[in-house]
Amino acid sequence: MKLRIRQVDGDKKADLLNRLHDECFGDSAPKIETNYGHHWVVFDKTDPVGFACLVQSTLAPDVGYLKRAGVLAKYRGQGLQRKLIAVREAQARRNGWTQMITDTAFHNVQSSNNLIRAGYRLFEPGWRWGLTTGLYWVKDL
Repeated sequence: MKLRIRQVDGDKKADLLNRLHDECFGDSAPKIETNYGHHWVVFDKTDPVGFACLVQSTLAPDVGYLKRAGVLAKYRGQGLQRKLIAVREAQARRNGWTQMITDTAFHNVQSSNNLIRAGYRLFEPGWRWGLTTGLYWVKDL
């Protein structure tokens, strides 16, 4: 299985990104906005199997926010989330951003472990923009 990660135009690929979001999360997470930020799709040959988003944080102009990433169930456990973190960090560096933040649901152990492996650490933001019971993560680039 040859998986490829490709950056895509969020406006042009909005339907695809929304379909992948629905397949990965159903109605358990709010839809992503595709009209701003950076977006990637993971392909197995020509079949889309995952996606990721990166936006500038509202907390500071030099901070990136790992907005959302999802991988279809059949493709989980192959390190795709860590690869999607890496491509977003590379884009953040190209943007001149010096730090990354994100949040996860408290019960999302897999994503938390992937963030730890990628060098993220827990922090308590001044304002909890996500779930009140969520975990908040930061990494200096």
